[in-house]
This record gives sequence, C-alpha cells and structure tokens, in this order.
Amino acid sequence: MNILFLSSWYPTKSNPNFGIFVKEHAHAIQLKNNIVVLACVINKTSDVFSKTITDTIDESGMRTVLIEINTRFNDILHYILPLQYLIINRIFRKNIATHFTPDIVHSNVIFPSGIIGNYLSLRIKKPHIITEHWSRIEGLLNKPVLSDIAVNSYKNASRILPVSEFLMNRMKTILPTVEVTKFRVVGNVIDSEQFHFKAKKRIDNSLRFCAIAAWSNKKIPDKKPELFIEALSLLQKQINQTIILTMIGDGDKVIELQDLCNEKGIHADFTGYLDKPEIAKILQSTDFFIHASTIETFGIVIAEALLCGTPVICSNVGALPELINKSNGILCGNTIDGWVSGLHKIVSCNFYHAEIAGSIQQKFSKENISRELNEIYLEVIER
Repeated sequence: MNILFLSSWYPTKSNPNFGIFVKEHAHAIQLKNNIVVLACVINKTSDVFSKTITDTIDESGMRTVLIEINTRFNDILHYILPLQYLIINRIFRKNIATHFTPDIVHSNVIFPSGIIGNYLSLRIKKPHIITEHWSRIEGLLNKPVLSDIAVNSYKNASRILPVSEFLMNRMKTILPTVEVTKFRVVGNVIDSEQFHFKAKKRIDNSLRFCAIAAWSNKKIPDKKPELFIEALSLLQKQINQTIILTMIGDGDKVIELQDLCNEKGIHADFTGYLDKPEIAKILQSTDFFIHASTIETFGIVIAEALLCGTPVICSNVGALPELINKSNGILCGNTIDGWVSGLHKIVSCNFYHAEIAGSIQQKFSKENISRELNEIYLEVIER
C-alpha cells in the first residue's frame, strides 16, 4: 500500500530529537508499505517569514519531504491552519502526487497535522488515520472554533490510534461523540538493536542513577526533576552511600538544576544532548533510571531503560503503570515522602536485569508495530 505520512513533529538538522518517535513509526510502516513522509515543522527564528523545502531519501531509504517554516511569529502561525494547509497541499500536489498516489493518509497528532490530514484526505477521497501522542488534547477542546474542527477530524477518521491504554481511555471520555470502535492502541517503536541488555558492573559504595528529559522551564511543567534530586539527597544521607546522577538533555533549566544538585550534595554529570547510541550506553551501565513527571502518554525513555535491563523508579502518572510493575521498578506519588520511600524500596530490591529486558523486547519492536499498523491498514482498505 501507498501511505502518505503527515506530521508537524519531525526531526530537523537544528533539532534532531524533535519527534524522533514519529520518524521511528514511519520506519516501521516502511517495512511492509510504500511510504512518503510529508512533514511541516514551524521553527522559532528571527525571520519574519521564510520557508525551506528538502526532498531527501533518509538513512533507511524512506522518502521524506520536509517543509520548514522559519518565523518569529511561530505561535501565531501555528494556529493559522488555512495557510498551513495551503502550503502542504501545494507541496503534495507539486512534489508528491505526480508520482505517488496514496491509498491511506496517516497523520500524527490532531493539531495541526490531524486536522490538515482530514482536509487533504477528503480532497483526494482517501481514508484517514490519526496516531495520537498528545497529552494536551483537552486544552485544544477548550478553544471554541478549533474544538469543533478537531472533533470533526476525529469523527471523519477511519481509525484513531492512541499510543497507550491511558491515552485511549482519556480520549474516549473527552470525545463522547466519536465512535469507540475507531480506537485502537498502537504503541511507540523502541529500537531494540540500540537499547539492549548488557551485564552491569557495580561500583562499591555507590549507586548510579540516570535521568533523561529536556530540562526546560515551562508555565505548566511536565517534568519534575527537583523532586528526585531532593529525594536522592535525603537517601544519600540515610544510607551513607554516594549517589552518582547522570542528567541527559539540555534546555534553559540546566544551570538551575546544576545549582540545586550542588546545594544538595549530589554528584551530578549534566551531559547535554546525546544521540541514541550514547544514551543506550549510559542506560546499560547505570543501576537505576529515574523519572519524575506530571503526565506521560507513553513513556519512551522508560521503555528504553527497561530494554537495557535497567530498573525504573518513576512517577505514578499517565501510562507509566502500563510499563512498570514490581519485577522491573517502583511507582511513586509525586511528593518528597513518596519519592524517598520509593527510593528506599528500589535500592533494597533484587532485580533480574536480563528478564527485565526480555519481557519488553518484542512488544515495541519495529517489526511488531509494523505488523499492528499493517493489519489496521488492511481493515481500513477492506471497508
């Protein structure tokens, strides 16, 4: 089948990790189908408005047409859907449709790609599928005009594919007019070739923790590293062992977190941005992965840690209980007491690292996600 794959979250040269999980979904689709990726990414720059288009074959042989819109008015342009649709539709007709006729339009995230994908699929009279990763759908549904457009796009879709049971149940609640039969959970792809088990070497009288995120200040924070830094400081004093913390990721909060670690007496290494192979090496060697957050619709970094056989201690929120159980980690309430208690439990447990990795290895493999998506495509085409 020919699949036109739309997204506004996609890696670029300036931001190679942006929407990397969307690209990995595309690679899974590529195993059984012909796919063309059409991504439109809006970048915040000093430009009033400029646009670049690259049409390339990526490292796996997948054709990717990337539109990058550069503007200082990115927040405004993000909501001007007619302009985005005009640009995407024009590039599709001019650069893609002359040699590629889609059987299915597959969009990622309702806003804006799912809405634009709805318009495009209606124009070319092809079925539309929406994969949903987004944790902030309710905010969109509070916007009067956009809410109606978004709900209509969901209603028109042949299938809606949330990446977790948590997200699917939440969507069913907030979208009561959308047929429940449209929903099917299809998880993210986790690269089991890069993230895999290696036997760990312990360091005497030390415990190694690793955390990964974009350490950014936000009006509504979704990551809460202050919680586990404070809890690790208390744990270190109580058990008289050295805590070694590796913080992977960058952002405008890094200096603030470095100062907090120094204040709390935590030996912390802030690595900045690392690519996937470098992250995998750290996850394979660390004793525990630690993650404090307020919302998670899937938890890719959690799954990557588990694939490396690394026990996880994380917040008891969102989809994380779907990944964590007593054999592979600890779930914590988002309080200092909850985190200190959880840390005491995890450092006193005996974990079977190879079994942790083995239990999750196939579930989110590229091959398994490819099979699940292809079954859905065939159902939709048969209808």
